[in-house]
Amino acid sequence: MAETCPYCGNEMVKGYIQCRDGVYWSEKFRAIAAIPPFDKSATVLKSGSSGLFKGDAVEAYNCFKCKKIVISYDE
Repeated sequence: MAETCPYCGNEMVKGYIQCRDGVYWSEKFRAIAAIPPFDKSATVLKSGSSGLFKGDAVEAYNCFKCKKIVISYDE
């Protein structure tokens, strides 16, 4: 099922946001990103639980027209 962009209504392309140490959102920009367990204000999208060198990923939908990516972190 294709997702529709909430900004422009175009069809979005399914893909993934990936990271080695877990994927998270933080209100503050940090020059060196903290690992999620050490940043208590972070919203963890996916914990770094897959093991060293495996990484984690969250499903994300990209709207190439708006240049917006939509992520749902509710498992």
